[in-house]
Amino acid sequence: MLGRWGETFPYFGHGREISGILCLMKFTHHGLQIEIPDDWWTEAGMRGFVAAFTAYRVNHSLFKNVREVPIKDVGPVVSRNSGVGIFNDSEEEGSARERVLRILRGFRFDNAIPPVEIVEGQAGYLYRYKLVHGAHRFYCSLAAGFSCVPSIEGFDPKH
Repeated sequence: MLGRWGETFPYFGHGREISGILCLMKFTHHGLQIEIPDDWWTEAGMRGFVAAFTAYRVNHSLFKNVREVPIKDVGPVVSRNSGVGIFNDSEEEGSARERVLRILRGFRFDNAIPPVEIVEGQAGYLYRYKLVHGAHRFYCSLAAGFSCVPSIEGFDPKH
């Protein structure tokens, strides 16, 4: 798919700041548009970051049977509720900003980060895998330039 500037998706672009309006880093995953505020990216020290590996690092002694799967093989997250974005607050894990900063800084410092949880796509699902836990880690991985994401077999509560 071509964007307005002739680029092929996924598209990584930055919004422009106009009179103090928040700038957003925008990118897509299988047609789903994701936005990360530029100030979060900058605060995490990610300007100029280049992924040195295909995926972020996982502590394999804590997580067994981790495998890297190509991000392109995982279907997009379907929003839980209309108007709810990918990056949201959690009572257990903190605000969306805190969570994203923690993940991005983990990438930058090569910290061990838990894998995402996936399941095989069911009959009729367009993608090989479905993400069931770890949307923040998954989409931060895509934004950071990783081509794969560390994963473990999860449980799909809908099946």
